[in-house]
Amino acid sequence: MVKFLSRFPDGAPGAGLLLLRFSCALAAYPVLERLPLPHPVLLLVLLPAVALALASGFGTRTVALVLAVTALATAPTGADGAFTAIAQAGDCGALALLGPGAYSIDAKVFGRRVVRFESRRPGSRQN
Repeated sequence: MVKFLSRFPDGAPGAGLLLLRFSCALAAYPVLERLPLPHPVLLLVLLPAVALALASGFGTRTVALVLAVTALATAPTGADGAFTAIAQAGDCGALALLGPGAYSIDAKVFGRRVVRFESRRPGSRQN
């Protein structure tokens, strides 16, 4: 069985995570709109910060987790609203667990590093 160990996957999985980040950034407005904040604070400060952080992949796991908890905490009582809030929380929760992917600021900061091991010559000792 092949294990998936890449911390910041690229290619098709990385593109999928990019799409998931954009989806969570779009879901931020209806989730944050339910918070008891003044509308100018929401539109000028909180929403752009959360949406830009998710779309660019900066602090992705933390922002997505906070957004998932907020979606569940502020879920409306109606059936349609509750299902939508659970779907938004699931979307953001999946992103928090999977991480941002290779196409993100987090990948640039925390790194995709190459580790090279030198081959040993027969008879040589390493300390």
